[in-house]
Formats: sequence, C-alpha cells, structure tokens
Amino acid sequence: MLKAVLRVVRGSYDTARLFACAIEKKTYASHDPVEMAFEDLCQRFDMFLAKQSTAGDRDRGMVILDKTTRETSLQKLSREFRKIGTRWGSLKNIADTPFFVDSKASRLIQIADHVAYSVFRRYNAGDAQYFDIIASRFHEVDGVIHGLCHKHSDRFTCTCPACLSRRLRSDKS
Repeated sequence: MLKAVLRVVRGSYDTARLFACAIEKKTYASHDPVEMAFEDLCQRFDMFLAKQSTAGDRDRGMVILDKTTRETSLQKLSREFRKIGTRWGSLKNIADTPFFVDSKASRLIQIADHVAYSVFRRYNAGDAQYFDIIASRFHEVDGVIHGLCHKHSDRFTCTCPACLSRRLRSDKS
C-alpha cells in the first residue's frame, strides 16, 4: 500500500515538489531535532517560493503539519521566524503561521506522513525501497537537490542523494 501511495506522488503534477530534512540526532545532541528540521524546511520552502515568483507577482505558500503535541512550540517558533528570521535570513513568502490538521482527516497529510516515513527509513534504517520511488520529486535545481537536507557530521563522504548532489556541484565549480 505504501509503495502504491508513493507511486501516486511520483506520478503527480510536474510542478509538485517534495521537501524533507533528515537529522542525525547524535551529531546535534544539544539541539531539538524537530525545531531544527522545522527551521530548515521553512527556509527551504520560502526560498523555493521566492524563486518561483515572477516580476511583481510574489508566490506565497502555507505550511500545513500533522497535529502534534509540539503545535504550540512550533507556532511560537514560526512567529519568531517571521519577526527575526531564521539563522539563514527572514521568511518573506510563507503566508501565515503553520496550520495543524489531523492526518485522519486529510489525505494530503497522510501522503506527507508516507513521504516522511520513506525518508526516515532511508536515513535511519538504510532501507531505500520507499525513498527511491519518490527521490526524483524532491526540489532540485541544476543537479543540486535543495528539497532534501541531511544534517550530520559526515557530509564530505556521505553518498546520500542530498549530500552527493551538493558535493558534485561544488566539485564542478
């Protein structure tokens, strides 16, 4: 069933893009991995929207998340991003604070859960059978996968698609 859902994602509109962040917890033991991933994804999504905009017409996006006990802290963090920015700069293209929806009520959130699970399996269990189905749908520009981030200590030798695409691109420069 999971593979069938992921094949639907792979075959969706050409303009549909995925974003995900995998964090090696032991590398960032003193950081909250949920907040790190949220900040990274917000910044990547905001940059994606900025590049999609045409002269005089700004694209705006919404962040929609599965219901969680972290809702209050993520709402607060989102307000801070809007006010003072992330560590990479301000967010100008995200329309509002994130919305939280119960995945039982939304097929789109269920699909996001399947994508998250496939990324989790790829990075935490070394099982790429699900991830490989959707790997081509992560936002990519000029051979660099910007929609997928792998935060860890071994970025110079890691051969995952996200790390490898960045390293290969910088080798060509």
